Amino acid sequence: MMIMNKTIVSIPENPIIDYHSPVLFMGSCFSEHLSDKMMQSGFSIQKNPFGVVFNPISLAQFFRFTDQEIMDSVFSRADVALSWLTNSSCFAYTEAELKTNLTLQRREFIHSVSQAKVMFVTLGTAWVYQKKNTDYTVGNCHKVPKDNFEKRLLSVGEITAKWTAVIDELRRKNKDLDIIFTVSPVRHTKDGAMENARSKAILLEAVHQLKDQNHCVDYFPAYELMMDEMRDYAYYSKDGVHPNDIAIDEIWKRFQATYFMKETQDICTEFTALRQLLQHRSIHPDSSASKQFVKDREMKWEDFKQQYPFVMADF
Repeated sequence: MMIMNKTIVSIPENPIIDYHSPVLFMGSCFSEHLSDKMMQSGFSIQKNPFGVVFNPISLAQFFRFTDQEIMDSVFSRADVALSWLTNSSCFAYTEAELKTNLTLQRREFIHSVSQAKVMFVTLGTAWVYQKKNTDYTVGNCHKVPKDNFEKRLLSVGEITAKWTAVIDELRRKNKDLDIIFTVSPVRHTKDGAMENARSKAILLEAVHQLKDQNHCVDYFPAYELMMDEMRDYAYYSKDGVHPNDIAIDEIWKRFQATYFMKETQDICTEFTALRQLLQHRSIHPDSSASKQFVKDREMKWEDFKQQYPFVMADF
């Protein structure tokens, strides 16, 4: 019987993440998975101030647009105010309120970037929708009829030009900032299988060009881990497209091994075990054994907080 060797994706270690500096996440829904893991592990994080956004141009516009351009992106549909820049989760019931909220959220996030150590950017697709008769690339179509838009495929040059300008601007404000790109392993099947493959190829090439040109840029191969190491539908949710919890946990382990400093890995491991201990619920809470268990874990928790006061713990 022939034994098939498993493909292993080799990832160079780049230990740049610790508990002392906030980590920022933005981009596609895959960024939500990793940011949730970070938050559950006690890190100070901020994520997607404009909601989940999939394409690299809209993500770059978040940094490059003026406040006025952001306010001009607001429109009303029925009795809800939305923005062409943002996910539908960013809304208000008046345009004035949404304009205020978006400009404040953007300012706060950019201020956080100036103090952060790492910003993690996940790109989902190179297919974009452009409002007809304009050069405006939207972050979300908000279920507006498709005949209002032109769908097109970005080029590698467009992506690298936009993000080179963003990287230069961010590094002027924070010379210590590291930017980690990844390409989402989620297939955009609504575009079609071949169209999705073209899109991912463009994103991959653009990200690697940015990495080659900027010493502060790194690439985390979540896409390759899913496509090459986890070539089995056991790693997918029921839709056969999104990674399931098992896959996310595997990618999370590789993320830690790649970017966490040694002390950070040790603290994270201890915190995760303690968190599970604190979430345990006894079947017989009034028994003497259960009461002693609660007392012991409270002592462990107090000792941990005293030793690592910088770990963000909110159960």
